[in-house]
Amino acid sequence: MRVWVRVLCGALLAWCLFAAVSALRLSINRPADPMAVLEAEFKPLAFELPPFATVGYLEQRDGGEYAVRMHYAAQYALVPRVVVGRVGPEFMIVARGTAQPDDPRLEGFYPVARLANGHRLFRRLVP
Repeated sequence: MRVWVRVLCGALLAWCLFAAVSALRLSINRPADPMAVLEAEFKPLAFELPPFATVGYLEQRDGGEYAVRMHYAAQYALVPRVVVGRVGPEFMIVARGTAQPDDPRLEGFYPVARLANGHRLFRRLVP
């Protein structure tokens, strides 16, 4: 085998190893997807809900992009349940920082679950 073929194969092998190590370093140092983090926050509520249900979601009064992301994250985490932005259904999710205990929108609901991250689940007293 000619010398230039060996040199070319060695250079190609070195370049492949360098590219693989660079890709591995980038994937390890990549920050977590913010939507995946939000979805993981809502997943424990699935154990408290019926498998197929419409679940209310108490909207933040000021709204904003982060509030919308939290609503979508709740919907994705709780599929096949449907999460709607109103107070009517039997179950209701109250995201962290959304409502105080004396909020009039929580009248007629009692707490079912409170997660460590601050999200709460309520159920209507009389469905």
